[in-house]
Amino acid sequence: MNNFSKRQSALKPLIIVAGSLTAALALSATVYAWFTNQRKLDTITRVNSPTSLCIGAGAKEDSANIDMGGIDVTDPAEKKDFVFCVYSDDTVGSYKIQLAHTTNIDFTYKIYKATESEGTPIAGDSVVVYYDESNLVHYYIKDSEVVPGRYLNQDAADTAIADKSLHEKSYGGYDLVQKNAEPLYWQNTDPIEHQASELTFVDYFILEVSWDSTKVSNDKETDMVYLTAGMV
Repeated sequence: MNNFSKRQSALKPLIIVAGSLTAALALSATVYAWFTNQRKLDTITRVNSPTSLCIGAGAKEDSANIDMGGIDVTDPAEKKDFVFCVYSDDTVGSYKIQLAHTTNIDFTYKIYKATESEGTPIAGDSVVVYYDESNLVHYYIKDSEVVPGRYLNQDAADTAIADKSLHEKSYGGYDLVQKNAEPLYWQNTDPIEHQASELTFVDYFILEVSWDSTKVSNDKETDMVYLTAGMV
């Protein structure tokens, strides 16, 4: 699928489609097809998503505010953090998070729990800054431990790409798919208990995107990233 290597800007563009029931952005009709074809992430991962469980950005804002379109791989930190949240205004027990992404760019994705700081924290690698729609700053403290999980369809011979085990869920009967356009599906291992005792809650997380600068360059490749959450 050659559309995944369209050259659209000087930086690495990633588009995030967040939420169990909603799709926020589309790069093109062809690239977007594997999201809209059958929309069976809940079947793949055996997660049942209620309408009351949502994914948002920092400050519980709309998921469209998660902007991953400007990753510059010349950044010496070799990583970039993005704040997202899972929230509900209804009765929700435990839930799981799911991540799907294509593999044109040699990025590593990790998810961490996070806590919003009420004041200005001491600067450090664990602090992630988010500016809300009113340009007010929010600080999030990233946990030191990554949320444990696994990929459901890694190729045994090359774990950087997906095998064909979930191809039908992504593309149906369409077979002319370039190997890096075959999405990898990740899911956290154990159900997450939300951090509030009330019915209304918001849990914050950090999606960390990292890379090896000797292997990745700003050559305008494009990948898709898809986050969902579902009650279990």
